[in-house]
Amino acid sequence: MKLSTRWLAALGTSAVLAVGTTPVATATPSGTPATSADEIRAAITQSYSSADRVGIERPVAGSAVDRALNPDDYECGPTDFSAYIDDLIGGLSLDELIFLVNHIEMLDIPTYDALFFGTNTDHRYDLRADSKQSLSRTFTDVKRFWDIDSSDIQLMAMHGSMLQDASRVARVLQLPLPEFGKSKAVAEAEAAEIAKMASKGFFDGGNNPLFTLNAFAFTAEGDPDPAVAGLPDKLIFGDGILDALQALGIADVGARAVMGHEFGHHVQFEDGLFNSPLTGAEATRRTELMADAFGTYFVTHARGLALNAKRVLQAELTSFEVGDCQFADPGHHGTPLQRLRSATWAANLAAAARPQGFILPSLRFADLFEQKLPEIVAPDA
Repeated sequence: MKLSTRWLAALGTSAVLAVGTTPVATATPSGTPATSADEIRAAITQSYSSADRVGIERPVAGSAVDRALNPDDYECGPTDFSAYIDDLIGGLSLDELIFLVNHIEMLDIPTYDALFFGTNTDHRYDLRADSKQSLSRTFTDVKRFWDIDSSDIQLMAMHGSMLQDASRVARVLQLPLPEFGKSKAVAEAEAAEIAKMASKGFFDGGNNPLFTLNAFAFTAEGDPDPAVAGLPDKLIFGDGILDALQALGIADVGARAVMGHEFGHHVQFEDGLFNSPLTGAEATRRTELMADAFGTYFVTHARGLALNAKRVLQAELTSFEVGDCQFADPGHHGTPLQRLRSATWAANLAAAARPQGFILPSLRFADLFEQKLPEIVAPDA
């Protein structure tokens, strides 16, 4: 992930797509040759290029496939989160798997649909009914908690079911990004194929969590790139991340903790906290660990959500299993232990607030975090 004045901060996973160095099948249902691992890797590279172009985090599912193709790059063992993703992949039929690897860009279509075309006045981007009240209330609370101007941030959802809508898919495929950039005719033809398969029930009609396993913050403020100029600040929840939190048994506090983390990125946007002398993986790790701290401070603080700190940390330990050991990768978020250290420090800071209920100004909080960071990222031994 590159440093930029605008970011989309997404939860990463360590999903493993069942592909290796050989084709996944000898032929697609139509009889054409199946996509090889090298071709999949090339498609992932295009996906990364699209994300880098608009300054957003590299897509979750693309990273999952890349891990499968480069297993020696990872030293971390399997986690509950990766097991959940494995189950999703394992639940795909052979026809679905073949279709997916031959249309790998569809993993990112709901994300870019919400990013470029979604608004909080369009009901197609409403939060899912089972989470709307809780997330909306938490959004109101977190905006009141932190001392930044957050009046322009739009809260909305992304839904994989949009893959059934050929017109929406086609407009994403025409976006001027390396991953897409298709002509109108080509985009409409491919969109019709994707929508047809989703409407027939492939990938649960697009509702498979693989397509929306993200929650992210975004701002285009100060960015000269015409691809994102004029887009409003957003905080977007994917249905897939809500499904994952529920499956992992942390839905009671997990979504609100995710909200705290993603809003922490908006605090960073407004306060200019992405600027640092660090570069590459260390820079990304710093901003992600800081967002973990901002989020945990809010959800455990007496004047925030006042959630039970022990339960929050238990939930975050599960979700922080998406931490990684890719120490040289620009998208490095910190190891699970480092993320837990950051959250624990913030929870203790909230509990020790004096006078009781005092909320630290965001810049002061960031200063304290910077002082603590060397200890948070210190070697485990």
